[in-house]
Amino acid sequence: MPELSPVHTTIDARDRILEAALSVFSEVGFSGATMRAIAEEAGVSPGLIHHHFKDKESLWNLVGERTSDDLAKAVSAVPDDAADDPARALRHTMASYQQYWKEHPRALRFQLWRVLGAPVEERKSRSQFLNSHFVPTFRQAQEAGLVRDDIPAGLAMTTVGGLIQYFLHSDIEIESAIGVTGDTVPDDDQLLDYFIGLIAPPADTGPKD
Repeated sequence: MPELSPVHTTIDARDRILEAALSVFSEVGFSGATMRAIAEEAGVSPGLIHHHFKDKESLWNLVGERTSDDLAKAVSAVPDDAADDPARALRHTMASYQQYWKEHPRALRFQLWRVLGAPVEERKSRSQFLNSHFVPTFRQAQEAGLVRDDIPAGLAMTTVGGLIQYFLHSDIEIESAIGVTGDTVPDDDQLLDYFIGLIAPPADTGPKD
């Protein structure tokens, strides 16, 4: 099933190539991928790939751009009745982020390969683009007293984002660790409550004697 939103009105060779590139990159990363392997996955000739795309790095960059665009659209679609409610906006952002990665497992693997060894300039541009969408929501939550204000908003965001991704790609390890004491893994809503609690301001325990 395709994970990238098609750019063209009909699925043509370029969309097939990008979807194939996502599959190959998600399996073996940038260094392990070859244009021939991507061509075989797409069912086209290597020459056709070079006709549409300059080289492997151009393909990697475009797959990263499309993944980031799709993620940003999914997370930025805040319901109208939540736009002026920092608490709902924060939870929507986190829930949408969580749901996107759950529904796009190859994109999640691609994201992991980015961290392990992607072209640096692509990582920088991708980070700047996504952070410009996400950090303001956490800053707004800080100003509303929902997120602790003794840390940068970006740190609160990356803490939650990193945990969400970790829980998705390390499900076996997490289930094993939690199961040691006979407990069960929390569901998605319970996890969001847990994550929000980690970045929430300390509870007011009242004046001390």
